[in-house]
Amino acid sequence: MSPRVRVRLFHELRTNVGQSELEVEADTLNGLIQVLLQRYGALKDILFDSQGKLRGYTFFYVNNVVQNPSSFSRKLKDGDLVLLVPSAAGGNARDETI
Repeated sequence: MSPRVRVRLFHELRTNVGQSELEVEADTLNGLIQVLLQRYGALKDILFDSQGKLRGYTFFYVNNVVQNPSSFSRKLKDGDLVLLVPSAAGGNARDETI
């Protein structure tokens, strides 16, 4: 049986899933991402670009330590807390002149 971890979602991830916290069984951070994509297919466009590469503006934390994509094979343990935090930058992409 895979470890049970808590996942906290922020910004548009939370909006698309409809919850701010989930409990998921996954062995690795990559496995966790795959479980989330299976359950919530809409997250794929938020987390990945059209080439299937992870977008650089979403930050992943495990027990409050930021993870980089090369550490996605990191093993998870029962009770780990994983935060998925998309960057909160942005603005209006349209050119509106007054």
